[in-house]
Amino acid sequence: MKVVTLNSLLRFTVATGLSLSFASAWAVGGAPLETDDPDTPGDGHWEINLATIAQHTVQGDTVSLPDVDINYGLGDSIQLKADLPWTYVQQPGDGWKSGPGFANYGVKWRFIDEGDAGFSMSTYPQYAHSITTTSINRGIAPSGSQFFLPIEVSGKVGEFDLDGEIGRNFVQNGPNQWEAGFAAGHACGKGVDCLFEIHETYTQGADGAGGSTQTLLNVGASWQFTKSLAILAAAGREFGKRTPDQLQALFYFGIQITR
Repeated sequence: MKVVTLNSLLRFTVATGLSLSFASAWAVGGAPLETDDPDTPGDGHWEINLATIAQHTVQGDTVSLPDVDINYGLGDSIQLKADLPWTYVQQPGDGWKSGPGFANYGVKWRFIDEGDAGFSMSTYPQYAHSITTTSINRGIAPSGSQFFLPIEVSGKVGEFDLDGEIGRNFVQNGPNQWEAGFAAGHACGKGVDCLFEIHETYTQGADGAGGSTQTLLNVGASWQFTKSLAILAAAGREFGKRTPDQLQALFYFGIQITR
């Protein structure tokens, strides 16, 4: 049943992407949401997100403070990314520990532009690993590396900005995953966009079968405070079979600096 749920979401995301070809595009994904979008900062421009990200699971609490997400536009359709968190971890019956967290590096390439096709599409390979072995040994960051290979699509339907993303996450020292997300945004005030997201993760079983699915429901907002400064916030939780790493609460709060 859970595999069918994921396949349904994958088909829905693809269908959404195809339907966007009849409308002009504007990206709504990325911080503070999990689902990303084809948007890039632009040639020679920077986008820096400074955030606090808090997660609560049965295994304990994890807080990235700060989570420094640095993005640079190389040409009009390529984005370079480095996400470097300082992470605090607390497990039941134990005190807080902190250190360098799970770093993430990526290159986004938007190979279809909305000006040409009426919608945008990109791929965004990302490599993540623990910054130091000390953080692994102390339980602050997981061991092994991960490689995420997704495709993103964005467009506009009426007054709603829509994004879809599908990708495969190859996990070292753990089961591989499929991820699919759908995000929608709508202006809800002067300079304010209200955001909604469904993001589903299917984790393979140890023997390649009997996997499990977690569905993240996320709501958030983006407030363009000045031309180069925005305030970002989101909150959500995962639904599905209760597991030790299920996100019972997820919070994001940060600022976005563009120049």
